Amino acid sequence: MLLKFSSPGTASAAVFIAAAFWGVYWIPLRYLEQQGVDGTSAVALLSMPALLPLILVVGLQWRLHRGYWGRALLIGIFTGLGIALYSSGVVYSSVVRATLLFYLTPVWATIIEIVWLKEKAAWPRWLAIVGGLSGMAILLSGNGSEPLNIGDLLAFFSGIFWAIGAAMIKRFDSVPLAGMTLCQFTVTVLAAALIGYLVSSVNYLSMAKVVSVLPIISLVSILAILPIVLTIIWAQKFINPGRVGLLMMSEVLVAVITASILLPDERMTAIEWSGAVLIIAACLIEVFATPKQKPKLTLDHGGSAA
Repeated sequence: MLLKFSSPGTASAAVFIAAAFWGVYWIPLRYLEQQGVDGTSAVALLSMPALLPLILVVGLQWRLHRGYWGRALLIGIFTGLGIALYSSGVVYSSVVRATLLFYLTPVWATIIEIVWLKEKAAWPRWLAIVGGLSGMAILLSGNGSEPLNIGDLLAFFSGIFWAIGAAMIKRFDSVPLAGMTLCQFTVTVLAAALIGYLVSSVNYLSMAKVVSVLPIISLVSILAILPIVLTIIWAQKFINPGRVGLLMMSEVLVAVITASILLPDERMTAIEWSGAVLIIAACLIEVFATPKQKPKLTLDHGGSAA
């Protein structure tokens, strides 16, 4: 008999680390832009190679996925739209602004937990949310008084869609991981293409341009983006959406630090740095002040608990 333990603590650490790596997602987007892949075409191209291993895995596990495709597709629609909208926000706005607006996610996720999942948000959650949003407000205040643009709007809605998708993953935790992830990447590709068509002039990619960047985007998509997304989606089966949103704030710190260093127009001021400190403090409050849960115990087929 094989026992499988899934600890909320392990899942929380996985989300925090994976989201931190996601904080440099903007770098391949900017690279593709420099190579002439403009707009959301870069978002679609970065997601497409990851479809191949997912299709292979789902094909090998086809029987396991039978009966779950409806829920997998529903999860994929919301999480896929969340990533497509966020990525498009990074393309059409600044890295810092898009990332911060996405991270209103903990607010939406907490509301969903209370209304749909019937969870009770303890005082550490509310304190962490207040601290995190205060940090974001401080960070935004250091960027001047630029009016909101289409990229900001896309990033704002990305957090709402992602929070709904996260709640569905937690609610329907029996849906196989590969199936929902395949749906998510598929929706991301299609939604990114549609957003690019609606928001900006259509940019037709030449085959020569695609071939020139294909090796590097394939490596980034399969070896970096796919493992990060799989880790975050897997972890959300075991921890609540609001907690996931707060833990994913590690992305905020990495994104604003790397953008401020590598992009001259996005260098942070002392005030913005203080906001970043508040965001990290919010994550620490959520991790250490929330009561620990017992590990989730599951049995493989044919086994029984001893």
